[in-house]
Amino acid sequence: MPVAMIGDSGYKIALFFHIFAVVALGPTFAYGILFSVLPKYPRSAPALLEGMRRIDRYMVNTAMVVLLIAGIILLATSGSVWSGSDFFVVWGFIAIIGLFGLQHGFFAPQMRKLQGIAERDLAAGDTVGAELDATSRLIARVGGATGLLIVVTIFIMVYKPFM
Repeated sequence: MPVAMIGDSGYKIALFFHIFAVVALGPTFAYGILFSVLPKYPRSAPALLEGMRRIDRYMVNTAMVVLLIAGIILLATSGSVWSGSDFFVVWGFIAIIGLFGLQHGFFAPQMRKLQGIAERDLAAGDTVGAELDATSRLIARVGGATGLLIVVTIFIMVYKPFM
């Protein structure tokens, strides 16, 4: 870490919140496992999906906002050390914008749809229908790609290639 930033408590606090926000995205990595148990326990599917939707609404959305704000503060308080044109900074902005788009344009509507399907299927009997299975597999595939985006972004933020 550059000497100028070692004593900068504003930078360190922003870095803490930036890292903490990434950690708060962690539960989403378990969603694939949770989706894999839905067919085995169809009666619990609506409750499980409601829990995941609440994690998304209150934890993931908040974490993404904190992540973005803390990232902006980090850039602003880094002095001349980091530039808005540095590859890792540009990548970070693209990644967070992509995550906001995926969260609100894909995951939230699909999870809402999936919960409705689960409730409908449960009302019809104790089985998982083909629509629930197909929708949950789609969410799991996009979720896996999103997880990869997060992991690659963490690597780029830490390694800072092209510097």
